[in-house]
Amino acid sequence: MSLPFLDSDTDMHLNLGALLIVMEVLSKTRRGRLVLNNGRLHIFLYLVKNPVALNNVLNLCGKDSVILMQVETYSINAISPNFDTLFDRAALKSLLITLVSKDLIEVHFKKKDGFFYALTERGVEMSLSLNSDYFSEIRSSCVNMMSIQSLSESKLNDHLNEVIRRESSL
Repeated sequence: MSLPFLDSDTDMHLNLGALLIVMEVLSKTRRGRLVLNNGRLHIFLYLVKNPVALNNVLNLCGKDSVILMQVETYSINAISPNFDTLFDRAALKSLLITLVSKDLIEVHFKKKDGFFYALTERGVEMSLSLNSDYFSEIRSSCVNMMSIQSLSESKLNDHLNEVIRRESSL
């Protein structure tokens, strides 16, 4: 007999929900400027699912850490993180297509900077309706990431690469 287990890296519905929350909290700066492009979405989605890596990135940036539960600190994912999701462009594209087709996100194209994403009104309503413990943790992590939202994508990548190097050498 096997127990039901949802893998948050591969479950489409969990990923759609997490992506909606990331967009709800992090798509725009306080001044309303769109900042979520594909690269930032990958980074932020990875960090919300990997709170230990999020804490390490926040520490590298000199920002306040997130208080982690023991389950997050000593989970298999924390001990042996899966970096594959950072490079799975097809999975992110599939999630974005699904959200666009359901009229939950809108896509903005800036000639100089590429594609940026924001929630529609319907997307905001859907995101706010996600209130299970899992999604509450995602939202809390996103709120903590607001302190690094203004960093350039290359700076975020540098910090994340440093975290990955450190975790790989353990």
